[in-house]
Amino acid sequence: MNASAPIEDATPDTNRRSSRAVKRESRLTFGGFVYVAVTMFLAIGAINSQNNLLFWLFGVSIATLIVSGIFSGNALMRIRVHARALPEVSAGQNTQLHYIVSNRSRFFPLFACLLSESHKDSKSLGAFTPASLLHLGPGQTSTITGTLCPSKRGRVTLRTLRLTTRFPFGLLQKSLIFEQPRTLLVLPYQLRIRSELITPQTAHGEQIRRRSHRGGKSTEFWGLREYRPGDPRRKIAWKLSARRNGLVVVEHAQTVSTRIWVLLIEPDGAGIEAEILAERGIAVAAALLEQGTLRNIPVGLWYPQRSLKVDPATGRAHYGRMLRALAMVDRATDSMPVVPPPLRSRDQIIQVSEGDRPAVAMRPSRMIDLTRPESWLIDPAALPRALGGAS
Repeated sequence: MNASAPIEDATPDTNRRSSRAVKRESRLTFGGFVYVAVTMFLAIGAINSQNNLLFWLFGVSIATLIVSGIFSGNALMRIRVHARALPEVSAGQNTQLHYIVSNRSRFFPLFACLLSESHKDSKSLGAFTPASLLHLGPGQTSTITGTLCPSKRGRVTLRTLRLTTRFPFGLLQKSLIFEQPRTLLVLPYQLRIRSELITPQTAHGEQIRRRSHRGGKSTEFWGLREYRPGDPRRKIAWKLSARRNGLVVVEHAQTVSTRIWVLLIEPDGAGIEAEILAERGIAVAAALLEQGTLRNIPVGLWYPQRSLKVDPATGRAHYGRMLRALAMVDRATDSMPVVPPPLRSRDQIIQVSEGDRPAVAMRPSRMIDLTRPESWLIDPAALPRALGGAS
């Protein structure tokens, strides 16, 4: 599913307030600690030896520290940062994070800074690539871009931005902290499953429930009717038209796709393996729903243990609703008992579970065993590491 574009939902006044730093930090880098230690040795040596050269070197060292603090500190005094809204993204895929950085200072430019996201659980969230800015002159505004590759699905709130610089000598690292909460919805992993796992099945003859004004596309004979302007010439029954002294069109029955339910069953037990299989099942269910949507097959989702039910339908909007519902599943809550989906006649079930044993009273049309990726993945080696794969 394509990621939606960022939407700016904040007012200009809110943007101005939130673009200001809420906290400033300053610390010595490793090189700075070494530099201070060397400076102290110079001071001790100059005092003990009363050597003018050592006093001169000590003064240069102190001046370098002062200049480093003045340049980096003044450059950050009037920096404003605005983070744009976050689009939806699938787990395991890179998404771009856009920021607008403004320098409202009249004299001091900004050099060599990094803008990164601060999250309390950054390692489990995914991999961040900070946005970099080489130069921003006084009164200038620039848009910079970072990258996030989330490692798990769900709704994530990014709250804190950190702008850091070590210019000019790398001795001091000064930072600005910005509070700008934004919500990111991470969709399930996108898997490339085999095309034969979900196939359209049609009904003919007496099972037909509907037909179009111009007839269907099947070879099933439905009946005859008078010619209407716009009917294809190939559908005209010329012999019968000659007998009736008027054009007659042969109408065929329209095939009706059988509805398909994707029944998702969580594995028994607890632990890391059960968690991996459960997340794998969510990703497989999402892939099946995508396959059905692309083939215009009415597909629905039945996740009884999480009370998640979406009736079968077609269309990208319907697929998007099911995908977002899967992304928001919270497995930390108590699970509900497994019950069969509300089937109609001719509905089919594709069960996604651990093992090949039906979990409901009715027999599924197809079983997908989560422990055998080679039976449903096009390339089993492409299974993401977060879902128990090697890639």
